[in-house]
Amino acid sequence: MDLFSHGLLGFVFGQALQLDTNVQIILIISSVILDIDAVHTRRSVWLQFHRGPMHSLFSATLISLAIGTTYSFLLHFSAEVFIPIFLICLGGSFSHILLDLLTPRSLAVLWPFSNEKVVFDLTSFFDPIFLGVLLPTSIFVYMVDDLSIIRIVMVVANVLFALNFGVRYFERDAAIETVKRLNVDADSKVVPLPTLRPDRWWVAVKTQSENRYNYEIYNVDSIGNKILSHSRVESPFIDYRNLTERPTNSPQKAVAFSKRDKRVGAFIEQSRLPAVNVTLSDDGGTWQVFWYDVFMQLSEGAFKGITIKVEID
Repeated sequence: MDLFSHGLLGFVFGQALQLDTNVQIILIISSVILDIDAVHTRRSVWLQFHRGPMHSLFSATLISLAIGTTYSFLLHFSAEVFIPIFLICLGGSFSHILLDLLTPRSLAVLWPFSNEKVVFDLTSFFDPIFLGVLLPTSIFVYMVDDLSIIRIVMVVANVLFALNFGVRYFERDAAIETVKRLNVDADSKVVPLPTLRPDRWWVAVKTQSENRYNYEIYNVDSIGNKILSHSRVESPFIDYRNLTERPTNSPQKAVAFSKRDKRVGAFIEQSRLPAVNVTLSDDGGTWQVFWYDVFMQLSEGAFKGITIKVEID
């Protein structure tokens, strides 16, 4: 989820818990610090590291230990100081992981014990309803001093959060069922992808045959159980594995050879619907291999324009 939502959630809970200013700042930092792996201007580096090992329960625990230990030593280390700070940091960093799991980009939350990726596909990278509740709540808890009123507001806010994600959960399944009624092949994989609206979903039917992926993309009105639009994307040569050495005298060999680039490997791993186009330059001397994510092309926001281009002589 977006960095602003992460930080604002930490601020709201800090106010609700009546933490002093220094501890509130620590909670906010712990709520956003996992995104330090995204701080880089080069997309190739961003693709390789963002939402990688840093976004795991193990890393979140280590970071919480480090912050708790540092803060405690500054105040003459004692268990009475360390334990609550550690737990506060743990809550902030775990909340970051939970919010990111709701978005359509997977996390290896059990790294380094397992590299299995987890994703819930409940909301887009920016959730306007979540932020629409969170922002006025943060203003209110900042301005009001009465703890009993703050607790009531927090309960109401959390109920609204639960309703938002609960509705998205049921609407996601409704969108999937709407597409499955089209007699989807049993060997195909159905991938639901959220939009800004809880009643609008992209649902992709991914079919693999030989060395190609075929994607049937449906824009679904989940409340009306209707298909609003349909498109088809074909990606040939994407799974060609037989030869990765030169000479790259065919498009499928060019695609296979391009996978030797670490950027491409990271892009494929992070993509929900990886696809590739390959063309030969006018002089016949260079293959241009263009990797993109079909979902990113459909989505809103910063991810839309992320692609990888490899030129092979």
